[in-house]
Amino acid sequence: MRPNETVRSALSLLPPFPCSIDVISADGGTFALTLAAVEGDLIYAYGNRDLVRNGLLLEARLRDDRGEGWDIGFEIIRSYFQSGDDLLLHLNVVGLTQRDAERGAPRATVAELATARILYAKNHARDEVFDVRLADVAPTGAAFVTERRLSTGDVVEIDARIGDRPLRFELRVVRTIPAIYGRNRVGGEITAILDADRHSLIELARAHGSEGSADERDPEILERMTAARRQQTLTSRRAPRYDTRAS
Repeated sequence: MRPNETVRSALSLLPPFPCSIDVISADGGTFALTLAAVEGDLIYAYGNRDLVRNGLLLEARLRDDRGEGWDIGFEIIRSYFQSGDDLLLHLNVVGLTQRDAERGAPRATVAELATARILYAKNHARDEVFDVRLADVAPTGAAFVTERRLSTGDVVEIDARIGDRPLRFELRVVRTIPAIYGRNRVGGEITAILDADRHSLIELARAHGSEGSADERDPEILERMTAARRQQTLTSRRAPRYDTRAS
């Protein structure tokens, strides 16, 4: 049996089999998935028994150094017991989406305090609550700055207020990069949100949309620039005024 066009396209993007790739689980978190062989439209794979189940959706994100690439979606059709920690999996390819380095939607630059609650995390306890500072928001994603180190696939609930608008949404972490003062900038995609809150994000993005770099959207940097401008203003006010009138 020849694989269908979607599966053939996915195979052309994946490394030669057998191979191991990192996938994001719909249940939260990431893990290594071993792709062993293909037969028709079916892909044989191996995954940790504690992290897989029938019907689970997985996503592999293949990116180059420019941030461009493809998202490949898999569904676990069946799982079979094997010796050791891994189960034999039968996978279907259920999605193939091209991604470019440009943002899918404009984002509003913000610098607002918010509360994050852990729903799933590799290195943090469930329901742990901590403060973050939002950097930008969009109908499909957001970024914030925190002292904590979050992992790709972690899921958090964000509770914020921007102006007079209360907002709450669930965010799956896509990446974490170092920020200033030992903090981390966490970016992710929104996985659950009320329609009213998504509408608020659409309005914010339209009114305050930004396509600047990540550094330009970093609230810590914005604060430093604002403080520097304020200091310049204060310094100029303190400067002595000389009487230029002839004595």
